[in-house]
Amino acid sequence: MIVMAISKEPNLTGFRGTIEKTVVVRIDPWGRTILSAYPDMTNIKPTTAQKQQRLNFKEAQAIALNMLSDPAIKAFYKERCKGAQRPHNILISELLKKNNP
Repeated sequence: MIVMAISKEPNLTGFRGTIEKTVVVRIDPWGRTILSAYPDMTNIKPTTAQKQQRLNFKEAQAIALNMLSDPAIKAFYKERCKGAQRPHNILISELLKKNNP
């Protein structure tokens, strides 16, 4: 990754994400705000494994939404949540692990 700038601007502190698909703002492990160019992915072809993982994730999302519509299942997964976890995230994780041991 090519780093464009390390910002000390207080207005960017805590901000991360993209700005109009031209700049990526991220925070490194030392807490510095780093600005870099948005990656050009036009010539990158996904591998077969990436395509399969994306399909697995799409299927897990559909199954999770269907399962969590049942209040009993949702309550079961809600009890297992720790901190900022959500039932949806825990169920997706389990489905993906089951699908890809």
